[in-house]
Amino acid sequence: MKPMTGLLETRAMSSPRHLQDGTTSIDEDRFLLWIDGVGGFLLLTQPLVTIGGPNGADADIQLLASLSRRHATVHRDAGGYLLEAAGPARVNNRPVVESVELTDGAQISLGETVRLQFNRPTILSASARLSFQSDHRPTHSLDGVILVDDTCLIGPGQDCHVSCPEWTDSVILIHRDSSWFVRSPRLPLCVDGKPIRGEATIDDGQVVTGEDLCFRLEPLSSGQSPTGGR
Repeated sequence: MKPMTGLLETRAMSSPRHLQDGTTSIDEDRFLLWIDGVGGFLLLTQPLVTIGGPNGADADIQLLASLSRRHATVHRDAGGYLLEAAGPARVNNRPVVESVELTDGAQISLGETVRLQFNRPTILSASARLSFQSDHRPTHSLDGVILVDDTCLIGPGQDCHVSCPEWTDSVILIHRDSSWFVRSPRLPLCVDGKPIRGEATIDDGQVVTGEDLCFRLEPLSSGQSPTGGR
């Protein structure tokens, strides 16, 4: 089994937010996916995702850029994805007046400097990817945002939501009934060192490993703001 090369070894699991009554608060719609040798990704499972600037505390994606608090919203429904803009925005170099449909490969411009690319790499999944084209990130460590409908495909193929070119095959993350599951059609996998057969549940912070892969999925705590830039 390929050893972890640093990413998962150095990332401590996010601490839940402690509330005044002694309970903790975990955001059930936002997750961090750390993949050894590849990077970090923000996974959002809600059908409505807001994008804003660093002062947009209620925005799902907060970028260190000159954007309004809720500059734009991405909606997912049975027909696909729509971008609604509350501030200056363009899609494929055309101004967004109210809303516009997002298709695979769409180039999104927000404000004067933010550039994103929208991709829906496979028609077999309604999930999509937002890639950073400009130097604006939710954190220094995050390499992209996955808008998860039901599945997130990770692997070497062009149909994957997260590209892992060194992997020999793909792994499927499944979000169902507020829980996460993992399976691979061909790769033998372990969860926290225990071999699995077929589909297995992933609990918060558990590490999934294979011969050439290692990753971890953890919830983003409420109040934990992945804001930054590079």
